Amino acid sequence: MKLEQSHLERRRFLGSMLGGGAAALGVGAALPLLQYAGNFRRLPPPEFLVLQPADYELPPGKSRMLMYGPIPVLLLRTPRPENELRIFVATCTHLNCTVGYREQQNCIFCACHEGYYDTAGRVVSGPPPQPLRPFFSKRKDDKLIIALEKENLEKAS
Repeated sequence: MKLEQSHLERRRFLGSMLGGGAAALGVGAALPLLQYAGNFRRLPPPEFLVLQPADYELPPGKSRMLMYGPIPVLLLRTPRPENELRIFVATCTHLNCTVGYREQQNCIFCACHEGYYDTAGRVVSGPPPQPLRPFFSKRKDDKLIIALEKENLEKAS
């Protein structure tokens, strides 16, 4: 009787250990998946963003990354002779990876799947299906105001 009872206790112990380990593994796999699926508490982006000259004044052929709430922004000063300031949502239109400016090649590059955009945000090569989304912008005094929607830019007046 004692031997049978000890077998049952061992089985119960091993079953609870395996069950606990499986539960921990399940929780460990489910949490990153839930975070990847989306953060339901994420705040919406602001209606507009006011940039100081130190934020947007760049030499020709240089870029800077900023945040527009949860959205990364690429500010790009094109090389001469254009020397224009261009502002894009800095996420690739393929799988939302963050893009960056490559000064030596004068292009915007997504490292996830080797997507290339020109300095106007148009797709040059790779898997991106659409051009980069530009920001609307206007200058007011010495500040630069940017917005994703034109209506929001008008609210900033």
